[in-house]
Amino acid sequence: MLKLSKRPRFIYFYMLIGFITLVGCSKEVQTIVPEVEDRNLVFETFVFEKKNNPHLSEDIVFDITNNVISGELKTYFFNSIPTFSTNANTVEIGEIEQISSSSIVDFRKPITYNLKSASGSMNSYTVNVSWDDALAHIYIDTEAGAPIISKEEYLYTKLTIDGQSKYEDRVFELSEQARVKGRGNSTWSWPKKPYKIKLDTKETLLSDKDPLARLLPEKDWVLLADYQDGVHLLNNVAFTIGRMLEMPFTNTIIPVELTLNGEYLGVYGLTEQVEVKTNRVNVGEAGLLLELEEYFDEEWQFRSAAYNLPVMIKDPGLDTQAELDLIQSEWNSFEALVASEDFPNNNYLDFIDIESIAKYFIVYMLTLNEEINHPKSTYIHKVAGGKYAMGPIWDFDWSYGYEETGQHFSNPADDLFWTGTKSGTTFFKRLMLSDPRIKALVQEYWLDFTTNHLGDLMNHIDEHAFIIAGAKSRNLTIWNRGLVTDELVMKQWIENRVSYMNSFISSF
Repeated sequence: MLKLSKRPRFIYFYMLIGFITLVGCSKEVQTIVPEVEDRNLVFETFVFEKKNNPHLSEDIVFDITNNVISGELKTYFFNSIPTFSTNANTVEIGEIEQISSSSIVDFRKPITYNLKSASGSMNSYTVNVSWDDALAHIYIDTEAGAPIISKEEYLYTKLTIDGQSKYEDRVFELSEQARVKGRGNSTWSWPKKPYKIKLDTKETLLSDKDPLARLLPEKDWVLLADYQDGVHLLNNVAFTIGRMLEMPFTNTIIPVELTLNGEYLGVYGLTEQVEVKTNRVNVGEAGLLLELEEYFDEEWQFRSAAYNLPVMIKDPGLDTQAELDLIQSEWNSFEALVASEDFPNNNYLDFIDIESIAKYFIVYMLTLNEEINHPKSTYIHKVAGGKYAMGPIWDFDWSYGYEETGQHFSNPADDLFWTGTKSGTTFFKRLMLSDPRIKALVQEYWLDFTTNHLGDLMNHIDEHAFIIAGAKSRNLTIWNRGLVTDELVMKQWIENRVSYMNSFISSF
């Protein structure tokens, strides 16, 4: 009797568990609402308002037709904040909720907005941007249309700048005495020529509407021709690396399009003149800017005693041989310590800043700028009574594997320094690779760069490649040299170069 009386209780217990489970499952099923298309969910308006996008010159109103949002936008402004009105409960891109007048969207990518109701129904809109890919345009009209044929003689010019809403429009009339001449060494011999612009007053030639992005005003400006640069990023990327390493006086390059006396010449890079000035290489009036340059074509120059380096005085302008003798004597004293048998265990660092050596090495190693071996375009600056410091960095046309190959983005595992007895090779290889203190700094800065900046560098390449794509194509119709034009090739080369450097630097 006892067993019979207990059996129903077990049965009731299991029935109760089953009922609870069934109820729980039915509740779970009820919470899953399939997404269904709901054409009643709509975007009513879609606008880029100037108040939320200060880079714009006016509001941009997009058209909305058949679930397609269409409008025109300059490539400069691919990151923008749209303002929209909708009857949807939520608006998402992917799974990220979008807030009107707040969410920043990268419109370089294909964009689909998903409008959702409270009940889970959905309607989708795609964005169709008609891109205006014109860069800021500089028009140079020389007096009487005279051709620019000299690197020494300036021509008066009217200078007109169409800022394409990104920069302020400017006009320098002939009466304001803007002048232009040729510049460069080997680059001046090429069909597409570089130029130097001189103004009578200090001006910011391209003034960004964002105060933090403005180039500082001075009289002298440079237009780099990029004739040897198919991606139009060689110098730009190198300078960006320098700024990421916080190297003082590192240039900024703004890509522009140039028309000279009515003839369209393609993409140029506008940048600062390397000179001793308050808003350039600011080492003071009594400071010093040296250039080690194989062309050896400045008025004041000397060959160094220990390594036969071609040392030219870029700034200041000298008046007497005695002034040159003082500069030469101090350099030779420093160089003698580098050449000494007890190097690096002497006081050579009393003459030169150790951090500048380490950072300079990283930039030139990462970009494989073998110009340092000649040496060419190698600048060194110094404040009065202070130490030498490497920089500013300059001229990366022959970098990224171009030296001796004639093609950029080759040989990513090549050594920076050559074998042989070139003066730059022997001096800088000894200076940069012999002192454990410098090696330790290189390791420290390299780890910080690869950890905190390498991703930003790759993003920088993507952004600038997108901005200049149209102008690069137009340039190619005029100057097609068979160079590499794909920025993805550049990015892959940099990744390969980083792998090589990781191994090289870890083996110090």
